[in-house]
Amino acid sequence: EILTRPVARAVPSRVPSSPGSPRAAVMMLSVATATRAAARRAVATGASCGLNAAGARLAPALRALPVGAAAAGLQHRLQARCKATRARRVSRGMASKAAVDSADLPYKYEKQERITVKDMPHTLREMKLGFIGWGAMAEAVSLGILRADLTDSSRVMATDVVPDILRVAEREGLQTSTSNRELVEWADIVVMAVKPQVSDLVLADIRDVWSPDKVMVSICAGVTIDTYLSALGAQAKVVRVMPNTPCLIAEAATAYASSDACQDWELDLVHDMFNAVSNAIHRVPEYLLNSVTGLSGSGPAYVYMLIQALSDAGVHGGLPRQVALSLATQTVIGAAKMVQETGQHPAVLKEAVTSPAGTTIAGVRTLERANFNSAIIEAVEAARARSEALSRKPDFLFSVDKK
Repeated sequence: EILTRPVARAVPSRVPSSPGSPRAAVMMLSVATATRAAARRAVATGASCGLNAAGARLAPALRALPVGAAAAGLQHRLQARCKATRARRVSRGMASKAAVDSADLPYKYEKQERITVKDMPHTLREMKLGFIGWGAMAEAVSLGILRADLTDSSRVMATDVVPDILRVAEREGLQTSTSNRELVEWADIVVMAVKPQVSDLVLADIRDVWSPDKVMVSICAGVTIDTYLSALGAQAKVVRVMPNTPCLIAEAATAYASSDACQDWELDLVHDMFNAVSNAIHRVPEYLLNSVTGLSGSGPAYVYMLIQALSDAGVHGGLPRQVALSLATQTVIGAAKMVQETGQHPAVLKEAVTSPAGTTIAGVRTLERANFNSAIIEAVEAARARSEALSRKPDFLFSVDKK
């Protein structure tokens, strides 16, 4: 009843003198057509721009707003206010445009309008990209950048120890080399895309040709920013990125963290690179990247297991394997898109499928009895803990003789 009844208007009798004041924000949030979800996004946007005091005072108003049609212009008006605030703060060197996503208030990344800074490059077309190692992930990222028309193939170089891989890169129009040192001297942004166990060898090789104006982008799982700073210098610009394997079909979930030396426009460029192959991309503190590894890094494996289990159940019920697998796969795709496109909490969507005394609640009861939710949480936690352990000390099974 609370979610469906009309909201009472609580508009102040006159417009406040300051359009950016908390009272003005409350007035915008109190219109009858507002939704709780839209209001929360608006306050999240405000909080990311430094309007934390106003956001705190708006909390009671949020609880009073029901779900309904989105308030026209609500987000636009608050975002305009925030954009002006951010521009002033960035111009004074106070804030990053690529704000770190809060652990307490997660939100979908919305790329902000770029703040023009004189004499600084602003597009990937003005930069040269180098990929050390051109395996499946590096190939997907580099070709995704080209297909998104963010740069020209003549401004992308790749190295690899496998000659056949370099020939494939050449057919795609990329520059190639067998020397990592030559690539580092040529490129402005270097993507480290080798196996984690050989990253130390590569860093030792390129250390003396590295310069502080270059940006190191690492997609090596478990290799920390401090590892790069120790090898390349304390002022090195390092961005540690954690995409997942759906990157290969431009459907990645990606998170990244950076060293203190990275500038805002450089982080924007890295964001653009991986946004070309991602549908979800967030900047987070580095300590959360282990959790990202457990969730989205390892997560595809859990989903594949779910699809396999659903298709097995279909076969057990008499469906041909091909039909069962097709239905199971589309069920997962459709459910994921419902969460992504409606913006509703999964619990709300689950309730929409679950009718009283019906088939779904019978299945849900069985999953609850088998501790389905707990099993998923424990799987993610185990992967997170393993990632943390490998970050501290690489596993002996993957060690390389450095002689």
